[in-house]
Amino acid sequence: MSRQSLVGVLTTLTAPLLPLLLRSLYEEGVTNLCVIADEKPFAVKDQRIWTERTGGAFGSLGIGIYGFASNGLPFYLVKNHNGDDCFALLKEVRPAVLINGGTPRKLAAPILDFPMQGVINVHPGVLPKYRGSSCVEWSILNDDPVGNTAHFMTEGYDEGPIIDTELCSFTPYDDYVSMRVQVYRRSIAMMARTVARVLRTEMTPADGIPQSDGEFFRPVTEAQMQEVIEKVHSRSYAHMGALK
Repeated sequence: MSRQSLVGVLTTLTAPLLPLLLRSLYEEGVTNLCVIADEKPFAVKDQRIWTERTGGAFGSLGIGIYGFASNGLPFYLVKNHNGDDCFALLKEVRPAVLINGGTPRKLAAPILDFPMQGVINVHPGVLPKYRGSSCVEWSILNDDPVGNTAHFMTEGYDEGPIIDTELCSFTPYDDYVSMRVQVYRRSIAMMARTVARVLRTEMTPADGIPQSDGEFFRPVTEAQMQEVIEKVHSRSYAHMGALK
């Protein structure tokens, strides 16, 4: 891979999946990376929701971001991914691709339009039908398949051209936490594969699949969350496979 194909990871230093993402990118041969970390931390509320939904599954991986830094991976700190300092950094390092590795911001047009090969996101929902928040939970409530969609980002939430879609497969022995953990793990693997593919094929947003209209979903309520858990526990979700 040429040194010109630099990938910038937009994230925060407290993004819980950042170490796993970096390792997955390296395993896919995407090694010409830099990390651009917004100073805004992972919110306390989001941390609580993350812990509840994953049951601490990612806390025992033994992967730390400082190991990557000590091995020469460049880390840059900016006040705001939409700020002048970030844009000045992009003009200096000139990444071919940016990826959403846990940015706390809704990215603005100057950042989205900067990299020649676009900004990539993996959304935990099947686009275009499921945009917005809690798409895993809404899919379960509606008896629809759960999956991840890799797409190029635009200013509209989850509206950019689609690169690929992957459905998750669940067994009747899964519970809600194991389902959520699978979605996250597969999203990270999908991001790494997608970035490698985009670099290899020199893909740009113009090569993605334009989206049709879809619905924007709001976060589920506590009552709806309990309904999701009960539906999985009772094995009444339609996409859990059959008992053997």
